[in-house]
Amino acid sequence: MTGGALLSTVPPLQWISLTVVIGAAGLLAWLSIQFARDAARQQLGSDELRQRLRASEARWRSIIHSAVDGIIVIDAHGRIEAFNPAAERLFGYAESEVIGKNVHLLMPSPYHEEHDTYLARYLATGCAKIIGTGREVAGLRKDGATFPIHLSVGEITTGGERRFTGIVHDLTARVRIEEQLRERASLAKVGEMAAVIAHEVKNPLAGVRGAIQVFRDRLSPDSGDGPILAEIVTRIDALDRLMKDLLLFARPPQPRRIQIDVVPLIAMTVELICQDPLLEGVRVEVAGAAPPLAADAEMLKIVFQNLLVNAAHAMQGQGSVRVSVCAIDGACRISFADSGPGIPADIRDKIFTAFFTTKTRGSGLGLATAKRLVEAHHGNIRIDCPAAGGTTVTIELPTISV
Repeated sequence: MTGGALLSTVPPLQWISLTVVIGAAGLLAWLSIQFARDAARQQLGSDELRQRLRASEARWRSIIHSAVDGIIVIDAHGRIEAFNPAAERLFGYAESEVIGKNVHLLMPSPYHEEHDTYLARYLATGCAKIIGTGREVAGLRKDGATFPIHLSVGEITTGGERRFTGIVHDLTARVRIEEQLRERASLAKVGEMAAVIAHEVKNPLAGVRGAIQVFRDRLSPDSGDGPILAEIVTRIDALDRLMKDLLLFARPPQPRRIQIDVVPLIAMTVELICQDPLLEGVRVEVAGAAPPLAADAEMLKIVFQNLLVNAAHAMQGQGSVRVSVCAIDGACRISFADSGPGIPADIRDKIFTAFFTTKTRGSGLGLATAKRLVEAHHGNIRIDCPAAGGTTVTIELPTISV
């Protein structure tokens, strides 16, 4: 139950401190409101006191309503008594939808099932696991989505009744940054490994290929060993391409931006791949236009080639690909829509994962590399599978001056 505050320059630990400060303010506000109501009920005869109490309640209520983090107050039975606007934004519920309901409504399994038992055990024994401290847990939104939160819980007593105040801070942005840092660290390791492979394997492999070609040239025309040596050369070439793909993925070069027209660049790439006899049955149509773009033409050709080849393979060499180009919101949008069977729902989330492939002879680096090269241009890439069938890959590249 967190916010996107981690994108600021405030260190994460200071955000936790800030959460506690906000929580304390919210708690004081809620207490003031309760005390004010109790006092008002006891001294209704004083107009001045009532006015002061109303002003105090309005002041503290505004603090609760303006809090960045979610503030939730529950009673000893787990029923929600207060739910501020920040909590509404985090969970997607209106306050009226949750007041009086059990707070486990906001928790995924196993917290949903365990909460009432934990609360009852605490009330009976006084043994707390989270009350008075804070920890990272998961929250459940109204639409069923889960998200990471930092939850701080405090206990209060008003009018002889025990209540619990939860301060919820959304950790989504922090978790995303941590994942990006882990991915970069992993890629750095892959880059080191790729460099070692290139140095230790690539050159000797080229020597082996050359020697096999010499042996093949010396064979008599009627020798039956020629096809075997040709297959060995083919396998060596495939291994060489794999190492090139690995190096490109692990250590993509920085874009050398020049002013280019995207449509002719796509047309050139289409003409190149259509020379492959295995893709003779693929029809590619390029339509649309966009202003010139500041980008690395060679890197974009690699991206376009990977997407077109993937589409052709998905259609088993028979079908059509429509490439649409347009300008939208200061960016160049390029869509590749094929007439293939689409991507199964259970693997769509893995499609850009390095080394993941559904091909019998695929490295699993084509789409992962395309994503890295697009992101090197500060662009984004996504995949959609329309209900009508097929797959659409959309790239958006910002228009950046040279």
